[in-house]
Amino acid sequence: MSRRLFGIGASPGRSAGPAMWVHWDLPPAPHRTIAHDEVDREISRFQQAREWARGELENLRAETAQRVGKIEAKIFEPQILMLDDPDLVDGTISYIQENFLAAERAFDWRLLELRWRIIDIAHVMIVDRLADLQDIRFRVLSRLLGVRDRDRLPETSSILLFEELTPSFAVGLDPEKVLGLLTVGGTRASHSAVLARSMEIPAVVGIGSALAEIADETEVILDGGSGRIIVDPTEAESELHRRMVDRLSTWERQAPELAERPLETVDGQQIRLEANLDQPYDVEAATRVGAEGIGLFRSEFLVIGRRIIPNEDEQYEAYRTVVEAFPNDDVTLRTFDIGGDKFPLFLEMPPEENPYLGWRAIRVCLDLPDLFRNQLRAAVRASAHGRLRILLPFVISVDEIRQTSEILRDIRLDLPGAEIEEIPLGIMVETPAVTETLDLIAPHIDFVSLGTNDLTQYVLAVDRGNARLSSLSDPLHPALLRMYARVRETAQSHGLGLGVCGDLATDPVGVCVLLGLGYRSFSLPPSSIPEIREILRAVSAEKLAEICADLFDIETAGEIRAPIRAYLKAAVPSETWDAALLSVI
Repeated sequence: MSRRLFGIGASPGRSAGPAMWVHWDLPPAPHRTIAHDEVDREISRFQQAREWARGELENLRAETAQRVGKIEAKIFEPQILMLDDPDLVDGTISYIQENFLAAERAFDWRLLELRWRIIDIAHVMIVDRLADLQDIRFRVLSRLLGVRDRDRLPETSSILLFEELTPSFAVGLDPEKVLGLLTVGGTRASHSAVLARSMEIPAVVGIGSALAEIADETEVILDGGSGRIIVDPTEAESELHRRMVDRLSTWERQAPELAERPLETVDGQQIRLEANLDQPYDVEAATRVGAEGIGLFRSEFLVIGRRIIPNEDEQYEAYRTVVEAFPNDDVTLRTFDIGGDKFPLFLEMPPEENPYLGWRAIRVCLDLPDLFRNQLRAAVRASAHGRLRILLPFVISVDEIRQTSEILRDIRLDLPGAEIEEIPLGIMVETPAVTETLDLIAPHIDFVSLGTNDLTQYVLAVDRGNARLSSLSDPLHPALLRMYARVRETAQSHGLGLGVCGDLATDPVGVCVLLGLGYRSFSLPPSSIPEIREILRAVSAEKLAEICADLFDIETAGEIRAPIRAYLKAAVPSETWDAALLSVI
């Protein structure tokens, strides 16, 4: 019998294949003491190993820039800087000089202390640095011990399982042989997850100890978008997966042709499908599947893991690249959503008991005007090349919008040259405060984007980064259904543009619920667009509205889904429904 596991979807895509554990931990350095006259030699050994590791990382950074992209290559800068961290270097030398330990033992002890210091902080923004620390350990110790620093990867195509996947290991993976990645720990914002997305390798992270139950060669199906995993799938489930892959391949080939025709439901309601982008590199995938613009352009790629603030020109070039790729469509740039599980190293962000409710997103930007003004100036300049819109995350009050509007006005007046048109300004609807006061906020903005991911966690008091609670984190909870309806009604009555950019729009049942509630614009990962386009072409918006009208008195999310699933099974062609079914079972 098959089993289900749940983690955090970190890199979209679906895959199936045999599982293979990759163990590449080095054993603790052997305890070895040295004589007084050997101290200088051991210090020299340590310094040479450190210099060698720096050279390896610099080479890897250059190779990554060539193979994957310049932005991804910046991921290795924190590791290079860590090698010069006085806490690490001076602490290791002190153990050699004062405790007469061999270089490898002194270095390993010092790293262990630093690791426990990070773990004791128990802060998701800091704990994510553990993978970088592990990378350094493997490189320096393998040099000092004279051993190779990792297992050989399997020769056959496999889904790889890791306790912890470090960036240098991730960037060396071959997408032709690696069918997918599953890890015990990690977050969607980790460096390894960023690299997996860039290389288009499906990945689910944060699965926890349950991953240890999967043995080598066990057949696994994974969905890197939803975070769902099927272990030991039945023949019926495997067949569904094969049909799904075939259908997705067909839809992707047809995407350029389909993109030229307006997307309409069977009763003539026009629908708009835009793409979510993590970085400019994703533009190619978005255009390939016929995205009608960019509904969510995340800008955190410019700051995550970096020790210096990106300058205005660097940001301008990144934004301009995307705007020019969609000259006739909107590109919605979300301002820095840092904090939570994403943080730049140039910020001294204090540990917080609950970082997701702490100093993050618009709060950070307004508290750091130089950082925010730099980004907004770059955005205003890029808007001259197309239709750029600005989206503010984690808003809870009109004051935050007013302050941003004032900064934008000053920038428009300050920039030289021809008069710059006012840029449409919108907010993410992802806090209960906004759902309850949208009528008060509406006069100050031009559009809203429903962020179902964060709204779900804040309304249900469920941490969406905690895989153990994934069964409770249901975006179709009755409370949320009522909020979605109220947001749509308020936006419409105030003439606001309205879209959805959360993961609910990638679920065939979820997107049909939203369609039935009156939503007509959805922003998805590029990999999800072909499937959702086929689903929406086959349904009636009027019929879904009738079904949804009866859902508000239903008590559970499962019961809300049932009539929508029944309708889809009847309305959608069998080959399309079979392909979509795996994502909702």
